[in-house]
Amino acid sequence: MGRTGQEVTETFLFNGGNMLWERGAPGDPGSRVSVATPSVTQRRMHPRNPYRTPPNFTALAESYPELQCFLKKTSNGVGIDFQDEAAQRCLTRALLHRDFALSLELPIDRLCPPVPNRLNYILWIEDILSVHASVAPACSEVAGVDIGTGASAIYPLLGCRIGSKWRFWATEVDQQSAEFARRNVTTNNLSERIMIVQVRADDSIFPAAAFQSTQGIDFTMCNPPFYGSREEVLSSAEAKEIGPSGACTGAETEMITPGGEVAFVRKMVQESLQLRESCRWYTSMLGKMSSLTEIVQSLRSAKANNYAITEFVQGKTRRWAIAWSFGDLRLPDSLARISNATLQSIMPARNTLRQAYTQFQTAVETEQALLKVLNSIDGVTVAHRDAAASGGFLVNALQNTWSRAARRRKLTAADSADEHQPTQPALVCRVRCTRDTAGAKREDVVEFDWVQGRDRGLFESFMSHVARKLDTLAKNPDVEMG
Repeated sequence: MGRTGQEVTETFLFNGGNMLWERGAPGDPGSRVSVATPSVTQRRMHPRNPYRTPPNFTALAESYPELQCFLKKTSNGVGIDFQDEAAQRCLTRALLHRDFALSLELPIDRLCPPVPNRLNYILWIEDILSVHASVAPACSEVAGVDIGTGASAIYPLLGCRIGSKWRFWATEVDQQSAEFARRNVTTNNLSERIMIVQVRADDSIFPAAAFQSTQGIDFTMCNPPFYGSREEVLSSAEAKEIGPSGACTGAETEMITPGGEVAFVRKMVQESLQLRESCRWYTSMLGKMSSLTEIVQSLRSAKANNYAITEFVQGKTRRWAIAWSFGDLRLPDSLARISNATLQSIMPARNTLRQAYTQFQTAVETEQALLKVLNSIDGVTVAHRDAAASGGFLVNALQNTWSRAARRRKLTAADSADEHQPTQPALVCRVRCTRDTAGAKREDVVEFDWVQGRDRGLFESFMSHVARKLDTLAKNPDVEMG
């Protein structure tokens, strides 16, 4: 995909529905030629990504006849030649046509977007926004900004197909790519929801006009240039491995920016420090795992500690993404942290805490005990069966009423009724019970997700208080709560 960010021409050779090959663009630091099984693909792709089950190429060609001439019979079945640039582009058009009713024109001298990987990014952002649906004000539209949309405008097009309320500002520095992007938006009748804005390389990364909107911006996204120079592209180990048969057709603006992706995203961080809560979540994809460490260092130096890291995996091709926010909405660990052992030192602090119990006889008994504890805490309101909590509870606390210090203040107050009462919650969290039967012994797990608030200590103390009270109930079910 032509854009200001490096795009990977990663497409697949399938055999009877099994993904056999995956390949990245020459010079791409994450590119590989690899063999993968469907089970590996299914484990690593987003659970809502339809390409967890690779498409049947014969059936795909029936729905998009232009693909027919690129099909090849091999000893393993029917597939395409991943070294054929024309076949790659036709595959992208075929998938977008059949699965998203999108018609795309892709110039031959700009990079081609891999649909499954691009869809992973969109779905992650959708998850980030939807997790707060029960606490964030409902909006008639979801406003996004795509930095470097490229000739295909793939992210805005996919976003508008996935989300019926989504709209985009999409920037592009390259004139040819901007022209193709406008054409693709118009062809798909999305001009009212997607605005293509051509910018200069020395402009601010975030377009001022978008951030002056009265509604505000819900998210930004970007796939920045990986490399800092042409020499860096040519010296990459993967480029040498692929050799001249894999010549890259992308434009230089798609792959190279002074300082590479780290400098580009650091500039995004610096600009976001001025814009702050004008945008709910700033995000960017990264092509090098080492870049994550440097970007997290920049965020931590700026005391921007509300951030999230994820990983997009297809076969052995990996991409990473980072999101950060200056607001008080928090993400659960399932969206904000990954299990990669080499990255644990830069992971954000945990927003999901768990406590296990073996004393309760049934899951119903555990949940009843939990509800009894929650209802006993002064100043806490409990919404039953919060849909976003998978059957758990959404808990709101206007202030700390459970700590010893808070109880002492209440006792010593001359007239507690006259004390100033806050109107906005200091803490919102989701609490749910699950039963774990996988281990040697059955146990019930009470899980706490921090949803909203600025005081981590308050969230952790609330969890500890509830856990202690539950432990007391487990030992003595008849004890009075208070």
